[in-house]
Amino acid sequence: MNKYYEMLKQQNLKKTPKRVEILRIMKQSTSYFSPLEIWDLLKEKFQKVGLPTVYRILQQFQEIGIVSSIQKDNNQLYYFLCSIRQDHHHFICRKCHKVSCVQYCDFDNIKQLVEDQLGSKAETHFLQIEGLCKECRES
Repeated sequence: MNKYYEMLKQQNLKKTPKRVEILRIMKQSTSYFSPLEIWDLLKEKFQKVGLPTVYRILQQFQEIGIVSSIQKDNNQLYYFLCSIRQDHHHFICRKCHKVSCVQYCDFDNIKQLVEDQLGSKAETHFLQIEGLCKECRES
């Protein structure tokens, strides 16, 4: 957790009880959470916590690189702890919802392909890989 506290400090964000609790909740799981799920868990500990607060904290965490988001079929964003800075992608198990980092990115080659084939300039990308993890395949 100290790594995340240091990231907050570097961005001049205070280590508030709600931020700490969201980090604790997310640290206990290898899966992703919707803002509503986090909000429900926070309400167990804090009498006054609004859903906009949860969205704001998650957005701050994403901006400073503590969490990443994925988008599911329902077009809802879900969040999970991921503080890897270099380009990489994520594998999401459709059964158990575990999120794993895939430390590989071929964006430079794809970017060149886009420029060569379309005459366009690719500036950013997002790749989300879904399937069944090893444990779910074997069960």
